[in-house]
Amino acid sequence: MDTVESVLTNLRKNRIPGKCFKTSRELFGYLGSFLFPGCTAGAGDSVTLEQLGVYDYLRSGNCVFLDKYTEGITKNEKRALYLANFSADFFFSGINALSQTGKIFNLDGNGSRAAPIIYGPKKVFLLCGTNKIVPDDEAAVLRVRNTAAPMDARRLGRKTPCAKTGRCMDCAGPERICNYMTVIQGQFDENRIEVLIVEQDLGY
Repeated sequence: MDTVESVLTNLRKNRIPGKCFKTSRELFGYLGSFLFPGCTAGAGDSVTLEQLGVYDYLRSGNCVFLDKYTEGITKNEKRALYLANFSADFFFSGINALSQTGKIFNLDGNGSRAAPIIYGPKKVFLLCGTNKIVPDDEAAVLRVRNTAAPMDARRLGRKTPCAKTGRCMDCAGPERICNYMTVIQGQFDENRIEVLIVEQDLGY
């Protein structure tokens, strides 16, 4: 059994469905079978979603995209979108690490991504490349702390120690982006969260 198949098998054991796609075109074909005219869709901040073109896909479709990247959006308007995500039909996010044990690891700064993944939107799609797959839970935590977080801190221009050193220094300053770490190891509604793996290196 190869690595991806092993992950998908263990996700299913944890009541989390998953699929693997060779290309983004295959991915969008699958997503198109769910999205319907007038549906609402939100999304978390994700380099993976940007690289795959998910944001543009949602903007160009028939759904109402709760787009926090709208030019000129105010802080209050963005907060309203964050709250609207909880009642959206769909929510999209990336994954920081996916263990072969079938567990999903994510890090969040203000909770606006982690919270709607866990509760709220009717359907959640979590997307990642094969580079996010790690052997076990310990490796997942290390990947989140020493790969995903430092690279994201640099991308966001944060003045954190990890942005300089490239690894977690367990800081406690106001610029810290790793305030919330979530581990999804199962779900109550076995069809709500779905993991979609694309056979590419994506994001951090």
